[in-house]
Amino acid sequence: MPCSIDETRKILACYYMIESSIVHMIKSDKNSIEVNGRKRILVLGGGFSGIGVLKKLGNKFEHDSTIDISMVSKDNFFLFTPMLPEVVSGLIESRHIVTPVRAFCKRARFYEATIRSMDFQKRQVTISNRIDTKNEPTDWHDHILNYDYLVIALGGETNFFGMKDVKKYSYTMKSLGDAIVLRNHVIDMLEQVSIEQDGDLRKSLMTFVVVGGGFAGVETVGELNALVRDVVRDFYNDIDINDIRVVLVNATDKILPEVSNDLSKFTTQKLKESGIEIILENPVSSATSSTVKLKNGISIGTHTLIWAGGVTPEKIVKELKCELDKGGRIMVDGYLAVKGLDGVYALGDCASLIDKNTGRPYPPTAQNAVEQAKVVANNLISTIKGGNKVRFNYKSRGIMAQIGKRKGVGILFGMKTHGLLAWMIWRTYYLSHLPTLEKKLRVVLDWTIDLFFKPDITRLKIFTENQANTL
Repeated sequence: MPCSIDETRKILACYYMIESSIVHMIKSDKNSIEVNGRKRILVLGGGFSGIGVLKKLGNKFEHDSTIDISMVSKDNFFLFTPMLPEVVSGLIESRHIVTPVRAFCKRARFYEATIRSMDFQKRQVTISNRIDTKNEPTDWHDHILNYDYLVIALGGETNFFGMKDVKKYSYTMKSLGDAIVLRNHVIDMLEQVSIEQDGDLRKSLMTFVVVGGGFAGVETVGELNALVRDVVRDFYNDIDINDIRVVLVNATDKILPEVSNDLSKFTTQKLKESGIEIILENPVSSATSSTVKLKNGISIGTHTLIWAGGVTPEKIVKELKCELDKGGRIMVDGYLAVKGLDGVYALGDCASLIDKNTGRPYPPTAQNAVEQAKVVANNLISTIKGGNKVRFNYKSRGIMAQIGKRKGVGILFGMKTHGLLAWMIWRTYYLSHLPTLEKKLRVVLDWTIDLFFKPDITRLKIFTENQANTL
């Protein structure tokens, strides 16, 4: 029986309503699949650990459009920190130990920004980038990044142990800018000595104090000593090289506590033979613009205080709402996952994990950071694609330190080595770990040039970005 016009209209209306609902459901499902099926991995930090994770994830997911990888770092380059002291001495040109982060981003996004906050409940990270011009005040723009998996590899910052005066008057060795500023300052001190006639002032200008007997402090004092004595010998005829005073101050009873007693004693002997004065068991208590005061009351007149006395996690890490150790580092399990948080990993200087081989937390070394990056990347890949996770249980292959020109110390696969052989092993090992062939060739060229030519004492009068922003 044929339908009436009104009935036909009702049937058509119902049909269109049903069709519209089905289309809407399909579109909603499609959008949901597109959003939920796209895994977002966010890596914070562009040091050894962060770059290691980024490179391995990039290789695995290079052609996988369902995976989004992003990295946030305050600098747009990866700094090869083991060679930083050689930038101070001028042995290596500064740009030769840095590589643009984007060189590792095969299909990853990169943001040069400061990390403001992390919200583990909302799975969001707030970052901020600086907008400024020469004549306009600085402005900050905040952005929110969502994630499914978060990798925290933020490294650490210099620990001044609450001594604000030491922080104000000392130079540090954590960044490329630190090395460049310190080198310029050291050369400036020698230029001022050439002008000044006051005996006490000349003496303080020629005194250089390095605080910290670990690897950073020992390698820095070795390169600094070589720089000062080489350039005075070659260029400053009006300065008596015997008046140069380079001092290494350490709070404990030996330097390089990570190595055996005999290697520590060897290092102490070689540093003293090169003209370095070593003060042990006498920590710094205060500082001014022209003096350093030690705990026992000794005051050293100097205009150059270099602080390499320790590392602490960044402020943002210490304020995270997760389990932290007493030093403010993030507590992680054997898989380097943050305890109590789903899909969040931490590694490198900001993570705390007990080494079963020693019973102590893994030290914040580049070697450990590289190995931890492999574990975190593997566990992320296993979580996303399926597979077995792996635990981090790494035993160090060895530790090496360069203690001056053509001298080194270290333990390699349990064997102690020192002198020229250790120095050659140090150079070969770190050269092999430079990230690109271009950088390897440039560093080798720098080392070769140093064999045949005098050091460059050009002083570049520059402002650091932080100084410029406070003017």
